Amino acid sequence: MLAHTDIHSRDEVLSIYQQLNRYANYLIYVTLLVFILGMLTYGQDFSFREHALSHFGRIRTQDGSPNTLSTLIFGTGMLLSSLICFKLSNLAEDNTSHSLLRLAAIGYILLIAPCDILNKIHSMGGALVIGSLWLLTVVLLHDLLRHFSRTKIYLYHLILQGTVLPYAFLYAFGSPLCPLVQKFAIAGLIISLKLAIGENAKECEMILKNTD
Repeated sequence: MLAHTDIHSRDEVLSIYQQLNRYANYLIYVTLLVFILGMLTYGQDFSFREHALSHFGRIRTQDGSPNTLSTLIFGTGMLLSSLICFKLSNLAEDNTSHSLLRLAAIGYILLIAPCDILNKIHSMGGALVIGSLWLLTVVLLHDLLRHFSRTKIYLYHLILQGTVLPYAFLYAFGSPLCPLVQKFAIAGLIISLKLAIGENAKECEMILKNTD
């Protein structure tokens, strides 16, 4: 449970979940904006199949062209995403969720490091973001099994695991398909996290109604 129902009034708990939902939406919007604006401003022709999202933050593109505007957009997007995750962590009262969101926030800051110059730091940031948000979503979905249809929860898991795990497998083996699969993994991860937070809000409402 992201908010403790035993120490807050009904209205306070619902307000916390409304804020959690709102900031989860902000994370989706920022990710979409970075992707769209990054494609439009990338220093060379962007290939959906061959270029990873990290390439938007390169100082120079793979063909040696300057990439200043795309780098600024990427860095700003990662900074905003970090601030959103810090805000989410402050709203989340469960210790596990709080810690995982803090790790994701730190990861977004590390992602600002250009992958063509500071790749180890950049890769560490990516691992923190993907790993912590994936684990957070798994934890939230597991909590929902007590009150929701298993079919629905398994569908959410399919969206999450069916996109993130193939990417992790391909990344581990250095597959050239990684840049392509990465986009679906990030989309699946953020959508699953948003769904999990939304369903947790519904679960909380059910519990509060039963205690009235």
